[in-house]
Amino acid sequence: MSDIGLDWEPLDSAAIALILGAPGFIIGAVFGALAWRRRRFLGAVTGVLLGFVLWLGRFVLWKTSPWG
Repeated sequence: MSDIGLDWEPLDSAAIALILGAPGFIIGAVFGALAWRRRRFLGAVTGVLLGFVLWLGRFVLWKTSPWG
């Protein structure tokens, strides 16, 4: 029998979400900067936000599916 408990606090959940969504940051920044050439920084920031949400959403859908 194990004595290890999984007590998750809000900051722990946020850290796990950031780790799992990290590839979305990089991919989104690259695609956002390339897609919006006139305003590369704003494109990268927008890409980071969208990439994170899409990557984390894809991960959640994968884990809740029967194949995850």
